[in-house]
Amino acid sequence: LISNDMAIEASPQSDEVVFEKTVKTIDIWKRRLITREDPLSLHKLGCLGYTISSAILLGTGLERLFFMSPQEFAVVPAFLEPTMLVFTVSNIIMCAASVRMAYVFRRGDMTARNAFLGTGVSSLFSGFFMVWISPFVEGDIFNNLFISRACFAVMVALNTFFIADTIVSTEKVVEGRRDRKADDYKGRVLMDTLGYVFPVVWGLPLIISTAVIASVLHDRPWFLDQCQFIDQQTGTPGMQAHIFYQQLSTSLGASYASLFVTLRDKKLVSKMQELVGITVFATPALVWSIYTTVIFTRYLFVSH
Repeated sequence: LISNDMAIEASPQSDEVVFEKTVKTIDIWKRRLITREDPLSLHKLGCLGYTISSAILLGTGLERLFFMSPQEFAVVPAFLEPTMLVFTVSNIIMCAASVRMAYVFRRGDMTARNAFLGTGVSSLFSGFFMVWISPFVEGDIFNNLFISRACFAVMVALNTFFIADTIVSTEKVVEGRRDRKADDYKGRVLMDTLGYVFPVVWGLPLIISTAVIASVLHDRPWFLDQCQFIDQQTGTPGMQAHIFYQQLSTSLGASYASLFVTLRDKKLVSKMQELVGITVFATPALVWSIYTTVIFTRYLFVSH
């Protein structure tokens, strides 16, 4: 009875302790994320719009992919058009602000700075190509081949420069993310290369090949017609929708990789949590990209 009474008396204290720890944790996150150098800035406001709009877009796409018929999935609903515009503007704002942040807060580490810029321009390309492949009127501007080629040229140049720098500086990137408080172990370099470098660089061949096919060898009307041709050949509609939502997932993979690296730099997450966060967003994007690439390439040289 005494022990039961003591347990009853202790439970409110335990709740108070949990509450105090929660408040303390929130306060730590607030102080480390909202600093004098980086307050509630344009970057954070852009991030808010980016997160909400991407959740609506991807949530709608996944719902239609897994719980509706292929015919319904193939139609990107019109109500997503304003959400796509919010996502696009937020993505541009966030990436533009990231350039300033990379040069201001990482000016002493060129390797880390360029890796951040690489993820930024990768996210920007995915956002651009999502609009380019969309069925909405905003995508029609890229029916103008000059505009389409100009945008692809800028995107490819930026991605090639920054991602190539990350490839060349792989050793520095891996060493820079090493946990110096933990014991080293065999295979760490390989695991860190897969965790930090691979998510940045795997998209470059796809970006270049997409630009060549969509703006050098062909144009947007041909690309959209090819999507319909693939639907006819496979008997399963939805190629254009797959590419539309897949570009969203690759943008999220790049953006949230930068987020988790930043959270660890501010000592808010551990290295393991950082790698898990990067992997959770990067892996689905990689799998989806492989799927759309394989299907599209399979029918690329089939005459029709």
